[in-house]
Amino acid sequence: MKYISRLLLAALLLPLFTSCEVEFSPNADWKNVPVVYCLLDQDDDTSWVRVERCHLSNEGVMAYGQNPDSINYREGEISVAILAYEGDRLADSIPFAYTLRQRDSGAFAGGMQPIYYAETRGRLMDNYDYFLSIRKADGTKLASSSAVRLIHYDNRNRLFSYMKNDKFGFYEISGNSSANCRMTWNLLPNARLYQPVIRFYYAVNGERRYVDIPCPRKTPDYNAASAEIYYPRSVFLADLRTALLPDTASRKEYLKRVDIYLTCCTEDLNAYLSTVNAVADLTQGRESYCNIEGGVGLFAARRTHLFSSYPADESQVENSGLYYFLQNLGVGLYLP
Repeated sequence: MKYISRLLLAALLLPLFTSCEVEFSPNADWKNVPVVYCLLDQDDDTSWVRVERCHLSNEGVMAYGQNPDSINYREGEISVAILAYEGDRLADSIPFAYTLRQRDSGAFAGGMQPIYYAETRGRLMDNYDYFLSIRKADGTKLASSSAVRLIHYDNRNRLFSYMKNDKFGFYEISGNSSANCRMTWNLLPNARLYQPVIRFYYAVNGERRYVDIPCPRKTPDYNAASAEIYYPRSVFLADLRTALLPDTASRKEYLKRVDIYLTCCTEDLNAYLSTVNAVADLTQGRESYCNIEGGVGLFAARRTHLFSSYPADESQVENSGLYYFLQNLGVGLYLP
């Protein structure tokens, strides 16, 4: 496990789920040090790799960070690929193509920025070890990653092993005086950090809409067989009200369906998230996890598309039924 100052990763601000030990002097000779970011998800149609470069300058970091020429590699200057190994055998090599995507302006250069992509749906296998490879135009190695394994889920098995009456609702649980939604699931191979997300559906004039409500995160012990969380009804209702208020439609109809997504990630991303800090003051160094050799950044895997659908508990009993509380949220939500 290697760490580096958070300053080196400050440029990594693409709208993706956003670390190696490099010593440098602010006034040293220029070195070609890439900043790399990639997350694999076998459920995605397309995989993306963002590659920038560290830049040394006598000017302040805010000045050269606004210059795209100082952080971006030009088309053809580098090549990007993901290599899949089954043991010692190279099982697959996936080249990534260069394209441009819009990035919001901010502390670093905005506008059209280079990013590398490959169509990977159906091509990423759970039993392979994946390595990120970045090479210069002459074919020599610029940077590479440590091995990453994908998160396996067998969709023949049920994702959540407990949901009372096989419906989404909030109940009094023994030893707990508040009404909770209890979620229990078996741990997935190679996954570390879990976060259930409740997708709440409603309709406006016949158009289906939804909001996502993140539940508490869970990082279970490696020796555990399953994980479990309790989501208090009072907290859920407050979170749901906050999420629905920006939708200014005066009348919203509840659709009686709730999906529960289970998002999770590998240990690499868990380690990065546990060390990374929001960029507030670029003059202050921050340590962040990194698994890129020859550069800085992160190569990891996650799953964000695993879900189970549940009908809602339709009880309308005052002070206990879910429908009673939904109808009184004060956000224009009505029961059909």
